[in-house]
Amino acid sequence: MKYSIVAFLLFLLSGCLSLTTAPDRLALLDQYRVDQEYRKAMDLIAEIPEEDPQALELEERRKLLLDELRLYEKQTIAKGLKQEQGNDWLGAKSTFTEALKKSGGSKAIEVAEKEMLLRFQKKMAALEHEELIVTGEWLQKKLSLLQSLYENDPGDLSNRWRYSRTKNDAHEIALQLLPLGEQLLEEKDVSMANRVIPLIVTLSPGAEANALMDRLNSQLQENSEKKQNDRKKIDRERDKKRMALFNKAMAYNDLVAARRHLSKISPGMRKSLEVNLMRKHLQREINAYVQEELSIGDSFYRVGSYEQAITSWENIIELEPGNELVKSKIKRSAMIVEKLKVLRERQAE
Repeated sequence: MKYSIVAFLLFLLSGCLSLTTAPDRLALLDQYRVDQEYRKAMDLIAEIPEEDPQALELEERRKLLLDELRLYEKQTIAKGLKQEQGNDWLGAKSTFTEALKKSGGSKAIEVAEKEMLLRFQKKMAALEHEELIVTGEWLQKKLSLLQSLYENDPGDLSNRWRYSRTKNDAHEIALQLLPLGEQLLEEKDVSMANRVIPLIVTLSPGAEANALMDRLNSQLQENSEKKQNDRKKIDRERDKKRMALFNKAMAYNDLVAARRHLSKISPGMRKSLEVNLMRKHLQREINAYVQEELSIGDSFYRVGSYEQAITSWENIIELEPGNELVKSKIKRSAMIVEKLKVLRERQAE
């Protein structure tokens, strides 16, 4: 009987403990979420047995926790990028390091940190290269000046020593620039290579420098030919559209628009047989139109419809701005219209 009572008391005590520890676990879990200690929160959930009375509630909180973790990852990456853009590379590294600890090794944050470190290394390499190039450019100017002083007075030992020392410095810089020149050619960074390789040749002429220069010239030629081909391709596409617009304008008898589209065809295409035929076709239509409008205008003029005559002749000027004969007709008719207007006004008075 004694043992039964003890067992019963132990059972009640374990029940009370389970009732008190479950809420404590939930409170601790909530505190981890507030502190964004996601690794600790997930570890806490993993330790709770499935038969725990709070298992279902904990599962719901685990889902919320995962959503909060995704948001935390995005916020962390955005913060790191902002620090990076402000050149606070150390701050960005600290942000990612702290976030990795709290998140339990988030893959997204880990990848973002690696990419940031690669960009940092690339920037540092670029700065080191720029420093080397600027030093070479400065030596190039100094070497040219000292060479002039030495050649003007070869007997001056001070000038000779300074010139010789500067040549040695230039040679050392050129040797350091050689791998950079090779790298730029491999990456096909022709613009930067065109800054570096001629500098190497100036600082320390030699077989390696000349070989790099030959490769650079070859790439420059390839790029030039590529640009020309690309330009020709673009011109062909544009010409195709303009010729289609020309044909459409001709179909609607819009001779002004047809001539405008034809004038925009590239110089290389203007000599083609197709464009020559289009030009002749347009000129025939213009000639016929001019003769027709000229005849209509003359007819209006003969019957005293001077304003209508002017309208017909102005249609011609739109196509032939340099037609002096038609301009004189318009001028003469305009003078008559003005005189008639004055006469009508006097009669009205």
